Amino acid sequence: MYTIPELVRILGLSTENQVRNRIEAIRDLLAADIRRGANNQLLITERGLDTLKALQELCETGHTLKEASNILRYRADQEATNAVQAMGKSGPDPDEGWRELVVHLAEQVRALERRLTALEARLQGGSGQAPWWTRWLGAQ
Repeated sequence: MYTIPELVRILGLSTENQVRNRIEAIRDLLAADIRRGANNQLLITERGLDTLKALQELCETGHTLKEASNILRYRADQEATNAVQAMGKSGPDPDEGWRELVVHLAEQVRALERRLTALEARLQGGSGQAPWWTRWLGAQ
């Protein structure tokens, strides 16, 4: 576990604020690697140090802190996607949920249409007049 002053030295930065800014920039990526020590002191794991080093390398190659943090997030997403594919799990088909919803909603519309037709017939008492809502369907 590394403290903020140790990280200043390891990363080659000049102030603790620079380390804290880098931690804040990628806090979501470091969530599992941050601990609190005695006196609420921030501690970073070895894996967190590797992530901070990668961020520092990107900053040293000319990227802003925001750009570098977005690059790391993109890499993490790609690694997660590749890991899922490597395990042979393609995951659920994202379109399957939509298809099921459309089928369900279509069934509900048909059921409501039947109920509305029955109610219109009862209200009109067999007058032979077309229901008011059929004009929206193009049948008049």
